[in-house]
Amino acid sequence: MARRSTRSSGRGLPRARRLCRAGASDILALGADPASLPFLLPKLGHVNVLVEGVKLYAANILKQSMLSIGGDVAVHRDVISGKAESSTCLVMGDLRHYRLLIDKLGLQKGLEPLAEAIRRQVFPDEGPLEMSLCGRRVVFTELPVIMGILNVTPDSFSDGGAFLGTEAAVRHALEMVEHGAEMIDVGGESTRPGAVPVDGEEEIRRVVPVIERIVKEVDVPVSVDTSKHRVARAALEAGAVMVNDVTALRNDPAMMGLVRSTGCGVVLMHMRGTPSTMQSDTSYGDVVAEVYAFLDERIEACLEAGIDPACIAADPGIGFGKDLAGNLALVRHISEFSSLGVPVLLGHSRKSFIGAVLDSAVDNRQDGTDAVTAWAAANGVDIVRVHDCRRAKRTRAMIRAIAGA
Repeated sequence: MARRSTRSSGRGLPRARRLCRAGASDILALGADPASLPFLLPKLGHVNVLVEGVKLYAANILKQSMLSIGGDVAVHRDVISGKAESSTCLVMGDLRHYRLLIDKLGLQKGLEPLAEAIRRQVFPDEGPLEMSLCGRRVVFTELPVIMGILNVTPDSFSDGGAFLGTEAAVRHALEMVEHGAEMIDVGGESTRPGAVPVDGEEEIRRVVPVIERIVKEVDVPVSVDTSKHRVARAALEAGAVMVNDVTALRNDPAMMGLVRSTGCGVVLMHMRGTPSTMQSDTSYGDVVAEVYAFLDERIEACLEAGIDPACIAADPGIGFGKDLAGNLALVRHISEFSSLGVPVLLGHSRKSFIGAVLDSAVDNRQDGTDAVTAWAAANGVDIVRVHDCRRAKRTRAMIRAIAGA
């Protein structure tokens, strides 16, 4: 149906205006009693929470508890009859409902973990981002953190060969820090679609001298973009404090132990196959759910191996084994990944999905990159990995100003 005007004519008739986000100022502007704010404000925020793996008895209690206070829970149809052992539950309510629900569940023996899981999603702890990087507590007060990309490779898709020499690479790193980079990610092997693997010794030769120089010049955390244990070890010994692994610690069995023993930060990224094969299969039933499940499993594997949760970040892997629709869906629903309980990194800068949307070559995708950075900043992303740090910083400042208005 074509869109048509819904404007009413004539003075004095009721007119409605949808408020996308109402707050205390809107209530007080009506002339409402300020004393009513504590009762009205919680009703403004409706939240849907998906809880997986809820046992039958807990699903029944969850639904009945929420119904008793005016909310609701969608459960598997066999929960009521008792035929299902467990259910995924979709909890629906406003903030007032959730506060009452959490109190109710917290008083019932055995349901305290369920209450806490829901609380973390509806009422997350706010404040700066804190990470533990090689035993050092690092606090980032401006979010999302800007991670500058430094490729010391001849064949990266955007800037291959531009910073291959140590002097050029270090100079560019210092420039990115001056422009707003709060982390630097150094990579010595291209992971673009179809990229040819690089020998570990060559990768070390490319990244180690650059890392050694950067950490002497500036006091920002340096990450190494590698999936090889010996490259990561050499980079950490040179002064890096984080490993950005596109295979989520699956490529090299020794990587998990290295991360645990050094206490370095680690970025776990989703990718199907390898860079040379990843675009051969980009079909998913539900790309957001499947990527989320993969990252959740890899985080659990790290925790079971003894890695400090304060060291871990997760990256949905934009462009790594996804088609245009998949990439856009992941960006659209990026806020859901905060439920993983670790910082979320988004690496979108100048990638082909932007080129496909805007019909732009790789050297003409910065405006599209800025748009995605803005979306990320408005939707809870903790770290953005970008080429142009100056523009990312300005975009972040603008979004923060709007959000704080």
